[in-house]
Amino acid sequence: ATKTMSSDPLDFAIRVCESTAFILHGILGITEPCTGCLRGAFQDKGSSGGMPSWFWPAAGVMLLVVAGANFSNSNAVVLSAQAYIAAFHAGAVFYHLLLGHHPASGCAPAVFIVMAFIVTWLRTNVLIAVMGTFACTAIAAGLSKILVNPPNSLNDTGMGGTSQTHLLNQAIQ
Repeated sequence: ATKTMSSDPLDFAIRVCESTAFILHGILGITEPCTGCLRGAFQDKGSSGGMPSWFWPAAGVMLLVVAGANFSNSNAVVLSAQAYIAAFHAGAVFYHLLLGHHPASGCAPAVFIVMAFIVTWLRTNVLIAVMGTFACTAIAAGLSKILVNPPNSLNDTGMGGTSQTHLLNQAIQ
């Protein structure tokens, strides 16, 4: 059965850590068109290997929304925030892999998947936490195939997940 609210101090501490990081990353995402900070750090070349240009500011806004929603009095809102956190960060793991980054680059976003799992577990039960994390990871895998444009060098070898033109570019053409 779903608990109405968590009085567990670990739940609160994890949500503080999540939201602090999301405020910082949200600001970076929103200002990305002006700074180029994220694209530079991730060697993201957009249509030549990376995310669409609109993604970073949109993700920044969503991270700020999630940072606030994480402290709602509604268990459903907090659990929805945790689902977004799991899906977004699973997508980040796939992003790094699809761009050919070192596999260890997925460890940082994976920490947030674990945090979301723990908060969900504390507020529901382990079965819901496992199933929810799995579902969010599956959604992220699908979205990453649509949004992440692998570099041509990976496309040619098939390591980018597809040997064809990127799925988003195919839809636009």
